[in-house]
Amino acid sequence: MNAALEKLANMEKLDVQTRVWRDKVREMAYDIEDCIDVFMHHLGQGDDKEGLFHKTAWRIRKLRVRYQIANKIQEIRARVVEQSESRERYKIVESEATPAVPPVDPRVQAMFKDAKRLVGIDGLRDEITEVLMEEGDSNFGQLKVVSIMGFGGLGKTTLANQVYTTIKNEFQCKAFVSFSRSPDIAKILKDILSGVGYVMNMSDDVDKLLMALTQHLADKRYLIVIDDIWSITDWNIIKCAFLQNRKGSRVILTTRIQEVATACSSEFQGHLYEMQPLKNHDSRRLFFKRLFNTEDSCPNKYREISEDMLRKCRGVPLAITSIASLLATHGKDIEKWEKIQHSIGYELETHPTMEWMRHVLSLSYNDLPHYLRTLYLGTYPEDYQIMKVDLVRQWIAEGFVPEKQGLDLEEVAEGYFNELINRNMIQPVDSSASGEVWTCQVHDLKLDLILLKCKEENFINTIDGLHNMRVTSQVRRICHQIHTENIPSGTERMSLSQVRSYMFYRAAKCALILSKFELLRVLNLELDSYGGGPDSTGFDLSGISHLFLLRYLKVRGFHLRLPKKFGKLQHLMTLDVTSNWLDSTNPSLDVASLSSLRHLILPRNPKCLELRNGVRKLKNLQTLLWFDISMNAVETIRHLSELTNLRELSLMDKGATREQDSDTRALKHDTMAASLRTLGNNNLRALSTSFSAGKSLHHPPTYGGWTT
Repeated sequence: MNAALEKLANMEKLDVQTRVWRDKVREMAYDIEDCIDVFMHHLGQGDDKEGLFHKTAWRIRKLRVRYQIANKIQEIRARVVEQSESRERYKIVESEATPAVPPVDPRVQAMFKDAKRLVGIDGLRDEITEVLMEEGDSNFGQLKVVSIMGFGGLGKTTLANQVYTTIKNEFQCKAFVSFSRSPDIAKILKDILSGVGYVMNMSDDVDKLLMALTQHLADKRYLIVIDDIWSITDWNIIKCAFLQNRKGSRVILTTRIQEVATACSSEFQGHLYEMQPLKNHDSRRLFFKRLFNTEDSCPNKYREISEDMLRKCRGVPLAITSIASLLATHGKDIEKWEKIQHSIGYELETHPTMEWMRHVLSLSYNDLPHYLRTLYLGTYPEDYQIMKVDLVRQWIAEGFVPEKQGLDLEEVAEGYFNELINRNMIQPVDSSASGEVWTCQVHDLKLDLILLKCKEENFINTIDGLHNMRVTSQVRRICHQIHTENIPSGTERMSLSQVRSYMFYRAAKCALILSKFELLRVLNLELDSYGGGPDSTGFDLSGISHLFLLRYLKVRGFHLRLPKKFGKLQHLMTLDVTSNWLDSTNPSLDVASLSSLRHLILPRNPKCLELRNGVRKLKNLQTLLWFDISMNAVETIRHLSELTNLRELSLMDKGATREQDSDTRALKHDTMAASLRTLGNNNLRALSTSFSAGKSLHHPPTYGGWTT
């Protein structure tokens, strides 16, 4: 089933019958996974029951559960047979679908844009031209390659064409060719040969075409533009024709992919230029020129809508011109402009004016390997700064990350994250001094495209208060991002028993929903100031223990009530809790039996938590943040040394929560120092400390040379 789904995912356009079949198969795959998970959970339960009565009662219950699962398996088997017969009957997945291509390639239009109407590229155009044509350069006769890199819609083709037009008369022969995601290399070589004036008969053999091109260019000064190249492999083939003939030849390439740009510019006197979005004043010039001829001509009543649309475009020229053209089709009707303002995702999907932009954005998505096509980025709100660690841990919790020999799951997932940056699907926001990306964002229009894909594949149901909520009996993921006091009508009609991920942002109330989940794997609650002050009842999480498949739990809220025990959440891998006020009746946390736990982020607030019953069984723990030395027993501190997989540790000593004599505190810090020495010999990579001002220690916490 997964192989068939992957093959269909690589087809850009499916007929209705194939889409229906794909949707049914995908839902079957989900149901099979759920059935297996439920069966394995119940299979492992009850072995530790004490007493004949309890063991007998559990065995009877297990028989009932097995009977229910057997019925479910029979039902799924019948569905599998039915869809297998449908596949054979209608020959589904046997023929390749025809890619959906706009009537005119947007890159062709970019090549013929009037230079007088272009905005914001003059400086970079002149800089590249100077690098290519600088005669005083001692390497002027050498072949030079310039790579222009940036995500779709930034104007790479337009820039390359402007440089090409400026300097082409300085060369004996020239060619401008465009690649595709799956290029016909023989055709590309023929196009180059035709462009540079080769008039002999051409073979279809790539080797013979390369030989012909090499011989034809051997004694000529040539200029070749290769637009939108997608792979290093394609470049390694094409470059074989570009010999060093000391004629001052030049090659210009454009690409969306960083590693391709780097590879292409790493030889032949290469230079790499990364295109940036337009600055605000250039964005405004381009937008208002299309609509009103000049910015000053824009009436005041259109200003607010225009500024909001420009913000959404974030300086991407293709987005600016496409949206301006869309608005222009409605004249100066302010009501229609407002409608477009709130439904740009729908317009991207349906309006012919947006077809070019949709195609350009889709190219980047469709080029992703199948394992990178997770639409999980669609679970985050617009303009949200996504933390890499959150995204990586959520991927793992959902089962999107496979095991690879020699790497742990986090390393594999971080490789996926870096590849998305490399392919310009996400943009870095905050990075470390060494260049490690901490947070990223998705461009608004790329997010709209992702949400369209989510809708097509029933991947996420978004509740945002702006669009009609799609109610389906097979909701798998819910993203709730709305400022209201109550759950929107329609939510209560949704079947939630099969939901895998629930992402909740902002300030609506969701306490009543949690009890409806059964198969939840990811729960991310950002509750703003929900729960009120210390005298309120707060947000009650004590009832989540029934979520036996839960693997990721992150909660942000002012006042939280946590479960007394997390012992039933045996699959939990990430527990991340931030609160300004925790339930005062429960200042401790019992995670001692969570053997699958990999990341534990404790509340950093006045009511810090004791890890009741210790940490000795947490052998998979990699991250432990805001561990309070003063709140925990000496034995717990000593057992930290046994967590050999621990990589990141953050320590506190608030001291005020318990009456402790100075000798006890000193003993704890000495024990901590000993544990750190052991951890340092294993996998600990990062250590940070935070101690309350004015707390004196017999031994300052230098911790044996660790930088804290």
